[in-house]
Amino acid sequence: MEAPRRFLRTETRCRLYGLHTLLLLVLFLGFSEAAEVPDLTTPEPDLTIDECHDEFTIACANASQVFSDSYELCELNANETIINLEVDTELERLQIELGSSAVCGNMQICDTLADDLEYFQCINRNGIRNLDILTEINYNATSAYTRLHEDYDAVHRTYLLCGLDAQKKYMEDIRQAHRELTQCRSEIDELND
Repeated sequence: MEAPRRFLRTETRCRLYGLHTLLLLVLFLGFSEAAEVPDLTTPEPDLTIDECHDEFTIACANASQVFSDSYELCELNANETIINLEVDTELERLQIELGSSAVCGNMQICDTLADDLEYFQCINRNGIRNLDILTEINYNATSAYTRLHEDYDAVHRTYLLCGLDAQKKYMEDIRQAHRELTQCRSEIDELND
């Protein structure tokens, strides 16, 4: 169990242990500033492998957060647009419902007549009125359906394109983070050589 722990020590921890050991050795041997001991407590300003990976992890987390926010905005815009479309169709829907109620009402008026002649005459007159109402209902419903179908397709298309833009940005950010990690690691390798 101890061997894997030693193996898993980070480069930063190893440098820190080495620095502490050297400092204790200098103190133990009784060196002083007069003996011109170099200042061992000042670490080198260069990045370590751990710091490279920390920066990469932060860049990936930032890219994920930007993607999440962008995608959420795509969904929000699509939902708001659909709500607005539904509000716009309320008047048309109300007109259709009123028309269908008028058709039913016209026929129910005839049901109250007991005399057959008056009943058939009522159905004839109201049937002609109902035909006009049903023609209007058919026109309104067909035009509303066609327009709404096109609007929903446009919302869906915009939503897909928005999502694709968010995905593209995410992939670009991840690639850039990976390039920076690779560059950081190569700089450290050059310093260690």
